[in-house]
Amino acid sequence: MKNPQTFNLLPILALASFFIKISGLTSLRPVLTGPDKAYIRSRAAFRCIAPDSSLPVTYELMKDDGALMDTAPDLQDDQPAIFSLKVSAASEGSYHCKATTAGNTAVSNSIRLAVVTPPSNTHVTSEPFPPAAYEGSRVVLSCSVTKGSHLSFTWFFNRTQVTPSTSFFNLTENKLVMEQVTPEHAGYYSCMAWSWVQDTKRFSSSSEVQVTVKLYVSKPRISFSIFKDGDTYSGNVTCWSPRGSPPANISLSLEGKEVGSVTATESLAAWFLVAVVPGLDMGMIQCRVTTDVQDLMSEPVTLEVVPVGGDVKVEVEYLYRADSKLAATRLSCRVSRGTFPHVSWLLNNSVLPPETRQPGLHHYTLTDQRRSVILAKLGPEESGYYRCRARDSYDDSGPWVESAAVLVQVADRILNSMPPETSSTETPPTEFFMNTIEVVTITFCCFLFLMLGVGACCMYKMLDHKQDHAHIATTNCSPDALPLSVPVSQSGDDTLFIDCDVQNETAEITSLCFCSKESSQTILTRPVLFGPSEALVKSVVEFQCELKVYPENVAILFKLYKEDNRDKLLGEYTSLDKDAGSFPIVIRPYHEGPLECVAKAQNNSEILPTVSNTHYLKVVEPVKGAKISISSGQAEFFEGKTLELHCNLTAGNHVSYKWLLDGQPVSKSHFHYFVENRLLIYRTTSKDSGSYRCVASNTFNKTEVFTSESSEVVITVKDLVSRPNISFSVVKEGSHIYSALVTCQSTKGTPPVTFSLYNRTELVANITVDDRNATFKVPLILGHHLGWLQCQANNGDQTEYSHWIPLEVVPVGGPVTMHYDHDVGENYAVVGLRFYCKAEKGSLQRHQWFLNETLLHDRGSFYYVVHQPPEQSMLLLSVGRSSAGTYHCEVSDSFDNTTAIRSKRLYMDKEVLNRLPLPVVAVVFGCFSALVLLVTVCCVASVGWRKQHGGKTLTFEMEGMTVAEEDELDLSEYKEDADVVNAARGNESDQTSEASVDEWPLIEQEKKTLEDEPVEEP
Repeated sequence: MKNPQTFNLLPILALASFFIKISGLTSLRPVLTGPDKAYIRSRAAFRCIAPDSSLPVTYELMKDDGALMDTAPDLQDDQPAIFSLKVSAASEGSYHCKATTAGNTAVSNSIRLAVVTPPSNTHVTSEPFPPAAYEGSRVVLSCSVTKGSHLSFTWFFNRTQVTPSTSFFNLTENKLVMEQVTPEHAGYYSCMAWSWVQDTKRFSSSSEVQVTVKLYVSKPRISFSIFKDGDTYSGNVTCWSPRGSPPANISLSLEGKEVGSVTATESLAAWFLVAVVPGLDMGMIQCRVTTDVQDLMSEPVTLEVVPVGGDVKVEVEYLYRADSKLAATRLSCRVSRGTFPHVSWLLNNSVLPPETRQPGLHHYTLTDQRRSVILAKLGPEESGYYRCRARDSYDDSGPWVESAAVLVQVADRILNSMPPETSSTETPPTEFFMNTIEVVTITFCCFLFLMLGVGACCMYKMLDHKQDHAHIATTNCSPDALPLSVPVSQSGDDTLFIDCDVQNETAEITSLCFCSKESSQTILTRPVLFGPSEALVKSVVEFQCELKVYPENVAILFKLYKEDNRDKLLGEYTSLDKDAGSFPIVIRPYHEGPLECVAKAQNNSEILPTVSNTHYLKVVEPVKGAKISISSGQAEFFEGKTLELHCNLTAGNHVSYKWLLDGQPVSKSHFHYFVENRLLIYRTTSKDSGSYRCVASNTFNKTEVFTSESSEVVITVKDLVSRPNISFSVVKEGSHIYSALVTCQSTKGTPPVTFSLYNRTELVANITVDDRNATFKVPLILGHHLGWLQCQANNGDQTEYSHWIPLEVVPVGGPVTMHYDHDVGENYAVVGLRFYCKAEKGSLQRHQWFLNETLLHDRGSFYYVVHQPPEQSMLLLSVGRSSAGTYHCEVSDSFDNTTAIRSKRLYMDKEVLNRLPLPVVAVVFGCFSALVLLVTVCCVASVGWRKQHGGKTLTFEMEGMTVAEEDELDLSEYKEDADVVNAARGNESDQTSEASVDEWPLIEQEKKTLEDEPVEEP
């Protein structure tokens, strides 16, 4: 009989089994994990697991659009499903996992997978293009790629990273914005586009782009100088702007009319030649600078050159230290007239050289364009007579204008005893010297004032006659004496971080990843690729790839690719015995770049493949077939143009270039540039002519050098012909038959040169010569104006014109005048003479000097002849015994000496030159005689007046003298009785003394006696 309790337990067991099934169904909650980003052509691993499921589970990986991607059936014991997808562009989207068991189905969470395309062909674009803008403008740089997604961007300025905190820049997505550019923004810019997936970074860098910031041109300035060009003068006018960016058009206008224009490409400066006549106002000149956005004018300047002349004087200034000791002495030369003076200094008639090279003078400095001399020391060697002289700086043969000599010396008492309160620039007393005329003048003035004083005293005596007694006083008058890297293709260690979720535990693995002993999938360690870093084209090299840890009993397939190019397999190797993969390769140029090795378990999907770090291979192709091509055009051209040469190769890479001119290296300069295989020469001159060669070279492993040298290419740079000079001389061919030999000459230019002679608009003659000068013969009639002549010169590129000259020759005629001036020595005696000889008319004069009818040649012991054609000659004399005599000059035509005109004779010797002029003597002594006569008349008139007023007494009173009182006299010296004297004293106080006519001789005698007595002060 069965136990009834057994039947009672059956419902309970059935109910428990039901609840177990219900529990298994309700706990099915799959979880999907995997990456949110993956590189295209890589593999993405998703893992799906339904934890705590006791029944077999079938997992399906699906996209949200319903597409079934992969299936993992009947997995038990919480074994996760791992889905490995090869990522393509269509792989992007959301994924979820569906788990199914015993009629129960559940859906996991969704994961959004973004497909990342690494950047490639990164480059910088600009707005505006090209990247050049004026200061204050807006410039936008964009970092563009040919392909790439999910990118970030990094900018570099002059190879320094630009951060959001960097001033002057605004970073927006792939753009670098400069709102108002300044010169500080100019430089080289580059960008890097990059993407980051898990721990793998891929990036691409652009080449550098130069941004140019152009400056606005400032107001132009103008200046000019003058130089002598043969017999004429030319002005060199300089126009420039101190600020701005070329190119710009610079022009010069004279009186509102443009006379020259040039396009400045290197600097904002230009030079123009204009005709100038010293002493004449040529008009107003003005510079104009024009750019694409500006048009500016300079201030107008008067084009006038004033010759040196007028007064020249030396000013002396003594400079003292704080302790009142002499620090230096400054001498300044003041020229009253002259635009461009050239100043020379003389010490004791010896010219001071520009630098202190005299043994006896080591302490002076010339400053302010030689207009000032600073004496750092003032001793006996530096003391003496200083003079300055000036002439026009543009005419070396021009006359000098000299100052008077100034004695510069400091007495010991001034050097050592200068009072502290004296100003540091106070001028000490200067010793003066006077010539004979000045001495006579001063003496005469003193005598005149003395006579006037005596006359005034006489008149005072005659008018003051009302005094009772004669009071005599003397006045003593004393005068009072009153001073301032980004790594390219850097991808860090591509350490692969994989999350292995086993029983909710996470392991971070870098070498060999295994999830657990129960897990059936592993990931290989990262393979190591090694081999040569450089290789020659067509050579065979071997690369090897190996794993640090090999799985047991698994064949490993190694494959060699170029980075980011899995379509081109470079080699493969199967390792069966844990040996390294070997890839022998015949090198081709396309092999250059980063290589990578992919390690994959063969016929085992449970082991995931891995990729090595990149190994960069440099492929060297030896240089061959160097040849020069002239990209700028012809091999023969005129100066000023640009020469561009290219060094072309038939084979070779990683090449460096060297250029040779006539066997010597061409060095880089302001006008010589090297850009890759190009040589650029701007503003060529004849110095750039010669034989050019290029030498191309590259190296392999820094030990083997390959070179290729081109054949020679001859470049000829021809000089442009310069502005010709024109002049003529006259030859006599017979009686009254004359011809003009007109010479046209250029100082520069590559022959042959064609010279043409024009008389106004009519062509007289032309000739082509292998020289830079030509001579034309033109008939001439003396005394007639036959037109205006001009030379034109051309050597193939441009025509240059000379100035116009009149074809007129005036014979010598009229009187010949001779005058002179002199130089004065230290004692103010005449030491030198300058005679000038000039005829009234005559175009081509010849001058001859005679002393006592003896012809004086160009130079002698005491004279020097200086011809100043065409109108004047000068004879310089040193006054002495040998120079005494009678001088005259003769003037004749230089082309015909048959007729000469003589000047008047003039006798000169030392005594005559230093003799006091008779008019001066006559005037001085005439005035003296007149004064004496005036005083005599006054005295006679005084005597006559006295005789007419005989009863009155003339008294004299002298100031500054005290007469003793009578009661202070010693009465004992008198023999008269005291009572008598006292009585007489009392009577005299009440009486008025009157002198009769008979007493006048006694009064005069007494007055004379009193005036002769010494005066004593009380």
